[in-house]
Amino acid sequence: MTHTAYKPGDLISLTHDFANQPRLGPFEVLRIMPQRDNAEAQYRVRGPDGRERAIDQHEIVESSAASAAPSQVTPGGSSG
Repeated sequence: MTHTAYKPGDLISLTHDFANQPRLGPFEVLRIMPQRDNAEAQYRVRGPDGRERAIDQHEIVESSAASAAPSQVTPGGSSG
């Protein structure tokens, strides 16, 4: 059994698609799916366009930048 590196709620980046087009993210991991016959982990993810898709572990770009989500940026400034 392969260890899954990601869990629901994680934000990830994906490799280019089959036409070598970038897949703009980040993508949110929704759930871990059953492993493929080759024991590769699979995930259900949602992109910024709201569409869900199934991906394999090898499609994930290993980057710490993807986990640093700019989800709740508070404008800097103080009243004064």
